[in-house]
Amino acid sequence: MTTPACLPVPSDACTLEKTFAVMACRCCAPLQSDDEGGDEALLPMEPDAALAAATIFDSHNHIFADAMTARARRNFYGVVQAVEEDDWPRVLERCGASSRLRPGLGVHPWQAHRVDDVDAYLSRLERHLEQHPGAIVGEVGLCKCAKNARGAKEARDAGLAAQRRLFVGQLLLAARLRRPASVHAVKQHAPLKDALAAAAAAGRPSVALHSFSGTAHHVGELLALVGGAFPVFFGFSHTINVAMNGSRGAPALHAAIAAVPDDRVLVESDVDDPAAARAATCLAVRLVAEAKGWGVVETAERTRANALAWLAGGDAPT
Repeated sequence: MTTPACLPVPSDACTLEKTFAVMACRCCAPLQSDDEGGDEALLPMEPDAALAAATIFDSHNHIFADAMTARARRNFYGVVQAVEEDDWPRVLERCGASSRLRPGLGVHPWQAHRVDDVDAYLSRLERHLEQHPGAIVGEVGLCKCAKNARGAKEARDAGLAAQRRLFVGQLLLAARLRRPASVHAVKQHAPLKDALAAAAAAGRPSVALHSFSGTAHHVGELLALVGGAFPVFFGFSHTINVAMNGSRGAPALHAAIAAVPDDRVLVESDVDDPAAARAATCLAVRLVAEAKGWGVVETAERTRANALAWLAGGDAPT
C-alpha cells in the first residue's frame, strides 16, 4: 500500500510527519490527504464562496460517522473527540479510516457521574493513550450547566466535585504525557484556573479551551496564569458561540476573539453531524475573520497553522 501524498495547498500539514514520525496505528498516522475529491461539488451549506477552495481545520467535533462529500473531505482536517468512554472505539475507528483526522479520548463533564472509580478510569485512559500516541485528551472539562450539577445544593456540590476530580485527573495525565487537551469550561472559571495551575506544575500539556465563552478579560487572565508553562489556545464555534448564545453577546464575543493572540486562536464546528461539519467550521472561520479583521482565506490558513501548533505541543511544527 502506498503512502498518500500530502495536500499541495496546506504545506504546513506535511510537517506533522515530523511531529508524529513513528505511529503504530492508522488513527495516529501523520496528518495527510487521501487525495480524494475530484470535481465533486461542495456541500450546499457552504457559507462563503471565498472558502470554497480553502483547507480548514476543525479543532473540535464529534463526527463518528463519515457522511461528507469527497470534495469536502479533501479540504477538511479535524480532531474527533469522545464524550464518554463508550465512544472511544468509534472515535479510533473513524480516525483510523482517514489520514486527516486525529482522535480525542476522554470523558465530558456531562458524563462525569458515570465514572465510578476515577483511578481505574484514568488507568484505562492512560493505557489507551499509550497505545495511540497521536491521540489527544478530550473532550474533558467542567460545566455548571450539566444535569449532574443541578438540583438541591448538596446534589449540585456533589456533581461539581465529581466533575473536578475527573477533570483534574485527565488534565494532569495530559500534562504528564505531554498530550494536547481539549477543554470544555462553562461557568467554572475559578476551578478552571485551579486546574490549569495544577497542570502547569505537573508537566506541559497543550490546552485548547473549546467554544470559549469567557470575556476578553478572562483571556488575559488565563494567559497570565499559565505564563510560559504551557500554551493555551482558544477555540470558537458558530454552533455554540453564536447560534446557541444568540447575537446579544456579539460585541463581547468579538472582543474576546480579538484579545486572543493571533497564533492561539482556533476554529471548530462542535457538531456531531458529518454532513454539517465543514459548513459549521466555515461559519466559525467567518466569525473569527470579522473579529480579527482578517480575510476569510487568511483566517482559514492562520487557524489551520494554529491547530497544527496545538497538536505539536504549542510550537509550529518544523
